[in-house]
Amino acid sequence: MTDTRPTCLSARDYCLLGALSLALFLISPLFGKTLTGHESVLAQNSREMLADGDWLVPKVGGQPWLERPPVPDWFICGVYAIAGTSANDSVARLAAILVAIPIVLLVANTAALFYGRASGLMAGGIFATMHEMYSYASNPEADIFLCLIVTATVAVFARLEFGARANREGESSSFFGSRPWMVVGFFALLGGTNLAKGLIFGTMMAGLPVAGYLMWNRSWGQMKRYVWFWGWLVALGVALAWPVAMIANYPEILQLWKEHYFGRLNKGYLAEPWWYYAVNVPYVLLPWTLPAIIGLWQTRKAAFAGPGPERFLWCWAILPPMVFSLSDGKHHHYLLQCMAPWAILSVGGASAIWRFFRARLPQRWQTPWPATILLGGTLAALLFAYRVKIGGPEWLVPVSASAMFVLAFVLARSVIHPNPRIAFGGVLLVISAAYAIWTSYIGAYRDSYRHDTVMLHQAAEIVPSDSMLYVHYDWAKPLETFWVLYHTPRPGTLIRDAWELHEKSGGRGEVFVLARRMDAATFARFGTVEAVIESEKTRLEPSAEYRRVLYRITLHDSIPPPPPQLLAHTRRTLW
Repeated sequence: MTDTRPTCLSARDYCLLGALSLALFLISPLFGKTLTGHESVLAQNSREMLADGDWLVPKVGGQPWLERPPVPDWFICGVYAIAGTSANDSVARLAAILVAIPIVLLVANTAALFYGRASGLMAGGIFATMHEMYSYASNPEADIFLCLIVTATVAVFARLEFGARANREGESSSFFGSRPWMVVGFFALLGGTNLAKGLIFGTMMAGLPVAGYLMWNRSWGQMKRYVWFWGWLVALGVALAWPVAMIANYPEILQLWKEHYFGRLNKGYLAEPWWYYAVNVPYVLLPWTLPAIIGLWQTRKAAFAGPGPERFLWCWAILPPMVFSLSDGKHHHYLLQCMAPWAILSVGGASAIWRFFRARLPQRWQTPWPATILLGGTLAALLFAYRVKIGGPEWLVPVSASAMFVLAFVLARSVIHPNPRIAFGGVLLVISAAYAIWTSYIGAYRDSYRHDTVMLHQAAEIVPSDSMLYVHYDWAKPLETFWVLYHTPRPGTLIRDAWELHEKSGGRGEVFVLARRMDAATFARFGTVEAVIESEKTRLEPSAEYRRVLYRITLHDSIPPPPPQLLAHTRRTLW
């Protein structure tokens, strides 16, 4: 993988990678599906934060929502303010994209530091087109914001150990001594990993490869730089600033953190098997899985021979999924934090595959036509075989089948092209085009929220302008509450239960409530209930009882007292 050309990426290189990433990631805001309930959490938190000006406490329906620190909300609020709207999926997605592009540049910068400019450009392109990165690059969830902080932390460490600062000559190694400003930056970023997704998780994602590399080298002289009182004081100050403020105002949050974070270790949360990440690491790296595995194999001797980039990449790629395999709580998107080293390793693997096709393929396969016919024909046949399930207009399958032949030709031609830059560029073009086709198809024909979206817009037109629209908290699927609040054209007022509806409405006359069909029986105890409109189909509904409905309720003057056990459930802290 060694590249003797300049190790620095130029401003032009960064602009090129940034432009390519922007064009790729903008596919989702332009043509993608509606944000899901999970994806709407930060979008709604940020909208409320921008409206009420409370920059420390994220909220839903005016109620504290403290599962996540507010740093991602601050960034989304900034994008909302610049765009002039906080009620648009594309704007919320743009906030994620503006965070994702710097991550791509950091990966490219680190790869260039290790192996040269060409490797840096390739690693950036590979990382941007890994499907997990592509998915979360336009997804305004906490994971992409955490990924930026974790990647920056590890990239700064790489600079300290392999860049100009690797030479510690003249640097104090005292526990209370001074250190270069870059070391201060490393500790500040390490503390910042606690402020994007939650406590401990991000810090471990960044700390594991750093600690693993230093311990593997078994060099006290190398470790002493990081055994520094002032650095750890900075890290703790940054990491604990928000948690301490929340404990002071909401001491009950300690119980949440105990259940939410420590409960993931061995309390059955998600309950994935111990080998979950062994299967999902290859999955999240697609379509670069094979080059990544080849790159890992290529670097094995260097990794075990002694300190160096290869050993560090092994620690970064392997230690986080290995350690987090010990926890019950596993999810494929947790791996977003440790995909960067695999992108760098993929450079060597991709180069090896290209050389193989150039040197080892029989002469009759040195033209793109056999592979075009084989690959394109197979994909086209699958499209026609599943055309009923694919759905859409009649022209969709034949046009898509034709596109498969074109993409197969470009891919085959690229793999055997004698110019490595053209070969790599062609592969990136094919992957990007495939993402564009798939994302557009899902957005147009497979958006599971399309019926609910239509219903919400109809509800906004039906509810009189002088009437409040209430949104019943979705106790069946809590995160769907965020989706309804964010996507309702008319601002909705959150209610936890029918008693709170009576309280907030003052028990007067007619009210409109967005709820599920199963909630009608409860509301009927408080008044006359009429289903005005109902969604044709609600996302993930196991039965029609889960359909989303707009109710018109004429409230009774008197209501039954609330059962204490119900209030214990509905009036608890929402987080």
